[in-house]
Amino acid sequence: MNLQEMIAARAAKLSEMKALNEANPTMDDAVSAKYVALNAEFSKISRDIEIAKSENTLLGEVDSLLETGSNIEMSKAAAQYTTSFDNYLAGKDLSNTMAAMTEGVDADGGYIVPEAYQATVIAKLNAIGVTRSISSVMSTMSTTNIPTEGDAPTFGWIDEGADYGETKSTFGQVKLGAYKLGGIIKVSRELLQDTSINFDAYMANQIARGIDKAESPAFATGNGSGKPTGYVTSATVGTNSTTAAVAAVTADEIVDIFFDLKAEYRERATWRMNDNTLKAISKLKDTTGNYLLGTLADGITYVLKGRPVVVDSSMADMGAGNKFVVVGDFSYYQIADRGDLSIQRLDELYAGKGLVGFQVTKRVDAKVTISEAFNAGQNAAA
Repeated sequence: MNLQEMIAARAAKLSEMKALNEANPTMDDAVSAKYVALNAEFSKISRDIEIAKSENTLLGEVDSLLETGSNIEMSKAAAQYTTSFDNYLAGKDLSNTMAAMTEGVDADGGYIVPEAYQATVIAKLNAIGVTRSISSVMSTMSTTNIPTEGDAPTFGWIDEGADYGETKSTFGQVKLGAYKLGGIIKVSRELLQDTSINFDAYMANQIARGIDKAESPAFATGNGSGKPTGYVTSATVGTNSTTAAVAAVTADEIVDIFFDLKAEYRERATWRMNDNTLKAISKLKDTTGNYLLGTLADGITYVLKGRPVVVDSSMADMGAGNKFVVVGDFSYYQIADRGDLSIQRLDELYAGKGLVGFQVTKRVDAKVTISEAFNAGQNAAA
């Protein structure tokens, strides 16, 4: 769809959501599930619109550069660097383009990935990452302080002629730094020489998969030491969110866990649990004999108390003292991609096996920005 078609499609989804909301002042689980599905489609189209707008803006900027004589050389330099980087990955002769490559040398010894290629990797990463796909994601070149909400000002009723009470709003901040992650992708020389394969696309996909494999567990359970701080790590356990059993949960306890999350965060909340926990919860029934867990039309996406469930294998099974489920508004989990992605080609290290290594380096941090936006369900201690 083009941009106009996407805008029209989003408007249609919004109309469906409004009609459903007006027709159902109180929603049962089935109607809630339908509303969640429509909202998910609305959000997906909105993201597509933003991407399309960004692409149009980028194309406009490129056109402007080409029309401005003083910036033509900048455009040529960027194109030359991209070409040189592609040649570097493919192992081609760099004697004529080494000058362009030296402008993109990374501190770790690799070469900085061109912006368009890096954007492709990040887009793939945001799509496949189970936490990235529902969280807030930003790019930054330095340590970033994220302002957070504090206590609201205290207002009161005032008698005529009486003084106003003095009060202050309080604010906090969360500092996002940068942790380094990386790895080595080994590729056969035959694959590099196979002209029928789009090697750039292949590498972008492999890089995204490798990064996700490392960062997704950290986004869940990272302790902030050498890696980001996970949402499970930061989530507090509500007053009524500890189960009576050491390795089980009841339907009533699931309800308590949900309502221990403040009302202002429940409307946009997402459940997180691993597959074993999802299986156990799928067997629970309410007092009328209906299963607590619902499904959307495709039979794949699950809803619990009207809110979507995302399976995260990094979360713990039910067990003594374990945080086995988290429910929260993931717009308050902030991921910050820091600086530039870099790649270093390793020709000699794996030459004896007919392979070429590509060492990938990336920096990222992530933290919960408002702790009360998340609540964890925890099993009783042994």
